[in-house]
Amino acid sequence: MEPLKPARNYEEQIDRLIQFHALEIQDRDAAAEILSRVNYYRLSAYGIGLMRKDDREKYQRGISLLHLYRLYEFDSALRSALFHLIEHVEIELRTQFAYHHSLRYGPEGYRDAANFSDRLNNAGKSIHAMTMEKLDAEIQRQRHLPCVLHHKAKYGGHFPAWAAVELFTFGMLSSIYSILKLEDQKQIAGFYGVKSIHLRSWIQSLVEVRNRCAHYGRIYNMPFAQAPYLFREYRPYQSNKIFPVLLVLHRMTNGRSWWREFYRVLTGLMRNYPEARPDFMGFPENWEALLGAGVAPDKAVH
Repeated sequence: MEPLKPARNYEEQIDRLIQFHALEIQDRDAAAEILSRVNYYRLSAYGIGLMRKDDREKYQRGISLLHLYRLYEFDSALRSALFHLIEHVEIELRTQFAYHHSLRYGPEGYRDAANFSDRLNNAGKSIHAMTMEKLDAEIQRQRHLPCVLHHKAKYGGHFPAWAAVELFTFGMLSSIYSILKLEDQKQIAGFYGVKSIHLRSWIQSLVEVRNRCAHYGRIYNMPFAQAPYLFREYRPYQSNKIFPVLLVLHRMTNGRSWWREFYRVLTGLMRNYPEARPDFMGFPENWEALLGAGVAPDKAVH
């Protein structure tokens, strides 16, 4: 086991970045300012793919600390725009589940495992039971919220689906959708004009991306564990990077204002941050045509 590296002040960090990593730094004061805002450990992740082939400790010629910082700024803005877009999709999915399930099984039908095609997880525990345990823990954690106080005082702690779903995490919503009876999955998937096999996969992917965004994780040049299952015509664009997820969001938002705003922000970012490489995010050459499909010309950025 190697010993931990020693802590270094900004001047020592700058010296090491220049001497050991061959990172270009011309203005030491500006570099110290950057390092005081974002520690180098985080910035170094944006150097993946920018190291020399013959020496993985040294950056390619022309790569500067400012270059890495601008990639960080790009990623931060992209993450913020994505989080806002996924928020709309998540709320819509909550609404669809609560509406369809409560009409078919009653206000508290979600509590009954018989109303689901329940499965066991790898530990042998019921997914439905685990989800209900998480919901109860969430109700306890948020016990001071007005809606929780209201349902405890007026309804004896009983929460109808349309109230309970507002306390679900996105991960819980993904779990509950995955164990819906097939006909119920199809009904919700039909809202998006897709098959349930697609929507299950898409929700799982969106949960991962949403959580990455919520916890300030990197989106740029970052592989994802849950690659969405794409339509056949989009299979050439399949990868474990962010672009397939954007194809999914484009389809789910169906050209609504949410997507138009995201597309405007994305194209602006790509134009203003030439350091960001589209191929590092899985973008094909025709990405603008694919993601801009259905966006009115006066709404698109050229």
